[in-house]
Amino acid sequence: MKALLRRKALGVFLTFASLLLVWSWTSRSAAIQVQASAPAQAAILVDATRPGPVISPDLWGTNLTQQANAQQTVENPDFITSTRSLHIQLIRWPGGNNADAYDWKRDEEIRPGHRRQRTNGVDLARILRFVQDVGAELTVTVNFGTMTAQDAADLVEFLNGPADSPWGAQRAAMGFPEPVRVRTFEVGNEIGQPHMWYYSWMAEDPVRYFFGGHALRQGFYNNAGSQAYDPVGAKGDFFKAVGGPHQTYTLRFPPVRQVRMAWFVDQDAAESCMTTYRQTGTLPIIPGQCQPWEQVDDLSSQPGDALVFILDASRGVIRFGDGIHGFAPLQGSYFLVEYETYGHEGFLDYARAMRAAPSVVPIRIGAAMLPFQDAQPIADDATMREIFQAMDFYVRHQYDSGLPRPAWNDYNARRQIPLDRIDTLAGVYGRVADYIQSLGLGHVPEIGVSEWNIFLNQDYWQINRTLEGAVLTASWFIHVLNQANRAPVAFAEQFALGGGNLALIRSQTNNSIAPMGYVFQGFGQWPHSRLLPVQVTGPGAMAFNREVPYIAAAAALSPDGRTLRLALVNNARDETIIVGWQTLGFVPRAARAWQLTGPGFEAHNDRNPETIIPQPTNIEPPFNTIALPPHTVAFIELDAAIPRLHFPLILQK
Repeated sequence: MKALLRRKALGVFLTFASLLLVWSWTSRSAAIQVQASAPAQAAILVDATRPGPVISPDLWGTNLTQQANAQQTVENPDFITSTRSLHIQLIRWPGGNNADAYDWKRDEEIRPGHRRQRTNGVDLARILRFVQDVGAELTVTVNFGTMTAQDAADLVEFLNGPADSPWGAQRAAMGFPEPVRVRTFEVGNEIGQPHMWYYSWMAEDPVRYFFGGHALRQGFYNNAGSQAYDPVGAKGDFFKAVGGPHQTYTLRFPPVRQVRMAWFVDQDAAESCMTTYRQTGTLPIIPGQCQPWEQVDDLSSQPGDALVFILDASRGVIRFGDGIHGFAPLQGSYFLVEYETYGHEGFLDYARAMRAAPSVVPIRIGAAMLPFQDAQPIADDATMREIFQAMDFYVRHQYDSGLPRPAWNDYNARRQIPLDRIDTLAGVYGRVADYIQSLGLGHVPEIGVSEWNIFLNQDYWQINRTLEGAVLTASWFIHVLNQANRAPVAFAEQFALGGGNLALIRSQTNNSIAPMGYVFQGFGQWPHSRLLPVQVTGPGAMAFNREVPYIAAAAALSPDGRTLRLALVNNARDETIIVGWQTLGFVPRAARAWQLTGPGFEAHNDRNPETIIPQPTNIEPPFNTIALPPHTVAFIELDAAIPRLHFPLILQK
């Protein structure tokens, strides 16, 4: 009966809902004027009598890598102001891939052959000041690739321990006497991907990830996606000699054993011999071009032309001669060092050590991969229970989409990306939940989407920074909110704040806010509100291979019950759509709204920071209709005539 009455009420509502759109694009201050006269083409029913779960602030996060230029970002007043205005809730640091090659204790990057300090990167002190400046919370990716479980535990203590703890005292000495209260830690980054052979002692092996062990750093990996930083794709350490006597190089993954070394006299020799090695599996020996070097215990008795080296195997340090006792490698020559690395700890060791560290807040620990191989569990039931009990969440990254590459060129096909992504999350979560329940466990870890963007592929990066990128971003957030039961997302972090083609803010140029940054701003008041059920009826069209509605919507009720918020998207390329809404159990007395729209879906703010900015929108009584131009995002706040509901502020932190 209630459903029938609601349908009848909605039908009456749609019969009389109308408006006339009169708007100006001539200046930033021009407002969109809305009057009632034309019938609504899409209808939204919001049920304020059935408030749902409290909305976590952790959905609106982003990344800031340690490799970002500090002067352009965290030490730039304009960048700080822009970031603060976006209402960013979480900031993930120090990476991405770089997290597994970063020594936070020494502020060093760990690369093939050497460790290098960055004088202008975003180190611990800088990131702690920045999150304080912008009012965000820090979340950390722990180095699983080149450090230890004890290093991870020390980091927890440094961030969260009391000032009288050993590492807490070091934090206090840096000017941060109070614990930072970091709640969320990931153990490693994308360990299941082949490019992580460059950053981690292992990759693509869940058994090694969860239990530790050893890995043979020999041969090659599929580096098709990592040409920029590793054109060779060797699992061993491939590096360039700097020349001079007593050269010293540090291998990435000590301790080491079974070390073998090859030397290439110049770049041409290196390319030729490495190509042969990749193709045949055998490294050629060509005197004067590609030659093996021998490990010895002492250089003092070696002649000046001897191709020899000494090795500190526990530290992975290689030392060459001075040209009198052992040959000194020529500047511009290359080395390949292959070896076995061993004695490494796994996720379970990290989780135990981190939970034992002093912390003023409970911490959440997430795994970078799931404990399955070829769709089968990696261990017996008892061990699998132990793994899932140690895991508070598991990490998924979302880039590009399941669309075939040719479809990426089509706007209408791209409309499908947000729906496909939520379906992917739901599918993974459902399979994991079914398996965990078969083990007799009640708790199913949520999903941590610690990296997402519309496109990572370089040919399509620019879409992230356009008005279309904002429309797809808002659609994704709307689906994450509305389908939380199918795909519970613990937190989400966009990639990446700090400059570059994927940034929310163009830090290298004019510090302009990208259109998707304004989407974050629009959701800024949603945390701690109650999610409301929403039904949308309206037009749509085939995207790539599924029908996708033009209108997407989410709604939330403020903690005090006085304000109802709507987020609306019109993802149509060309159609303006008149949208009407009805709010059951909530009678608005006033409305505030703004739209993010512009001259075209390709428009962006890279050259002119005011090309795409929020445009104020006037909504006239009875505060229930709006016209959405094509590729538009709108945020609406309705104030209640009489507060019908009251909910206390429920914090998720």
